[in-house]
Amino acid sequence: MGLGQFGGGVGVVRFLLEREAQVTLTDLQTEEQLSESLSKIDVNALQQIVLGEHREEDFRVADLVVYSPGVILAKNRFTQIAIDAGIPLTTEMNLFWERCLAKKIVVTGTVGKSTTSTLIHHLLSSSGVPCRLGGNIGVSLLPEVDSLNSDDWVVLELSSFQLGHLATLKPRPEIAVVTNFHPNHLDWHDNLDDYRTAKQIALQWQKENDETILNDDDADVCNWSSNGKRSGFGTGKSSGSGVRILKDRFLINTECIRGEIAFDSLSTVLNQPHQHLNIGAAIAALGSQFPIPIEKIIQSLQSFRFLPHRLEHVAEHEGILFINDSKATTPEATMAALASSTTPTVLIAGGATKQVDLTELCQVIPSKAKAVALIGKTASEMARLLAKADSNIIHSVHTDLRSAFHWSLNQVQPGETLLLSPGCSSFGQFVNYEDRGNQFCKLVNEIKET
Repeated sequence: MGLGQFGGGVGVVRFLLEREAQVTLTDLQTEEQLSESLSKIDVNALQQIVLGEHREEDFRVADLVVYSPGVILAKNRFTQIAIDAGIPLTTEMNLFWERCLAKKIVVTGTVGKSTTSTLIHHLLSSSGVPCRLGGNIGVSLLPEVDSLNSDDWVVLELSSFQLGHLATLKPRPEIAVVTNFHPNHLDWHDNLDDYRTAKQIALQWQKENDETILNDDDADVCNWSSNGKRSGFGTGKSSGSGVRILKDRFLINTECIRGEIAFDSLSTVLNQPHQHLNIGAAIAALGSQFPIPIEKIIQSLQSFRFLPHRLEHVAEHEGILFINDSKATTPEATMAALASSTTPTVLIAGGATKQVDLTELCQVIPSKAKAVALIGKTASEMARLLAKADSNIIHSVHTDLRSAFHWSLNQVQPGETLLLSPGCSSFGQFVNYEDRGNQFCKLVNEIKET
């Protein structure tokens, strides 16, 4: 139920077909919308494919329903049909967790999950540790689960949706990392406490030999409880185990890694305050089990490359820097992106609502951006909040990204930055954040070719 765009659905289908299951694939999206995902599976091997709708009969006769983690079971009439019929339900991540023999590093939090997960994987891989990267980052490890053994490690970025569904398995990762906690997905969770509880599932069943890595700078996260051995990261003065982020360097004091790394040894894209927190989290996660030399960590950090759509430098054209930060789907992520900019910035922001308060973001934008183009369902609300925060900031509401982009071109000057960092989800106008980012990159390439 739900092929989707981020790899989990494709992984499930491949996994089940390889085991000669009779698979019915059903998705509310159309064949055209799912074309990329469909190209990655053997459609002819499916027993049935139902696109653009779900059919009640499919949920009554199945032996197993594998549903997308974004589905709310209690509110979905099709999963309720399966539940009423006594049919077991599961998810891609649950199937993987049940079968995975490898040791697990789980990374969760509101923002920074993808970068922190990728950093951990990069540091381990660069040091010769056998490991794989998967989860919410868009890569399903389920088709590879049989090749993983107890000497391997998997780094899993997990969303609150995935963790919520995993609770039935009482997941116990050897290492759990929480990057931060801010209000998010309140259109999916009943309230903020429900969202927090889902995140805390990453820690709930850990034991005394497991590791818990928490953000000491986050007033919420630093108080989360765990039975695991606690390490921290942040700018605080704690003398406990972890990584302290000082004015110009990291001070590392963990079981296996001790020493200092100067900020000036980092690449420019990593030498930003919010990236310092991600680096601190990654090093703290490795410090209990992996005695990696400081010099090797520095080399790995210097060779690190960001994933697409995360402060991605698309191009520099006629003196203007174009940055694609479409993965910024929360206000905090956009505020961090604005803080990292070193030149006057024109911002494109807005998107689908997740019932998250955008007031603080709209208070920050006038101090960090010279102009802002607004798109999506949140555009009118953000325009109101911007006017309330600072009536002098230039802002404009647009019906689509193309219009917002070309308006922004008229505002930005050589030596400045045009930044796509929406602060909101992509749903409605785009298939997903990747589609939004790709459309932005396409617009940039169009003006380069003219």
